[in-house]
Amino acid sequence: MDDKERLKVLENALAQMLKPVKGIPLNIIIKSLSERTVIKFDRENPADQRVLEQLERAIRLCADEVKLKPIRRPRPNEVGNDIEQYVFRSLREVGLKPSAPTSAGGHGKSTGYPDILFHDAEGRPTYLECKIFAQGTDPSTMRSFYLSPSESFKVSLDARHLLLAYGMQAEAVPNSRDSLYRPSSYKLVDLHDLLCDVKYEFNSDNRRLYNHGLMLLEGMV
Repeated sequence: MDDKERLKVLENALAQMLKPVKGIPLNIIIKSLSERTVIKFDRENPADQRVLEQLERAIRLCADEVKLKPIRRPRPNEVGNDIEQYVFRSLREVGLKPSAPTSAGGHGKSTGYPDILFHDAEGRPTYLECKIFAQGTDPSTMRSFYLSPSESFKVSLDARHLLLAYGMQAEAVPNSRDSLYRPSSYKLVDLHDLLCDVKYEFNSDNRRLYNHGLMLLEGMV
């Protein structure tokens, strides 16, 4: 096989690798990334029923607080970051013990899945992801859930994986780029069977991007 043939084989192999993979259940993804099990929420389990009742109280407490003091932000994605602290306080108020999730090595970070880890009265762990969506957009096909592999992946326990999303109404603030965001609905989702897609990407860094050998022009202005 000569160099031209090898290049063609490599191009074909790369083209196959880059085809999106669709419909992978989250429980399989978590197992492969962390070797941890995603436990399905069981509505027939009395302990899970109690957790669901506590979560509903926490959800409504959180909504009441944000309605009373709406979140002021120029962009909706910033509201999604803000809502986490409100949910955290509400979980604590109803007796669920929230904390920041960490990796198996004890490392934590503010970004990335999942947002919150809480323990119920039986000491069982549950991961909770917090989201917001513009009211009325929940049926859309816009991508809204992201999970990336990481050396400090924040799933280190066998646990339930839930997602809490608030539907938000925005009220423009006069003479400002900001809006006031208030919740008008909510959704609590069991992520065990959530189907996810994998889309590959290529990336580089500044050192390679601005390499002298690639430069056509350079100067000061």
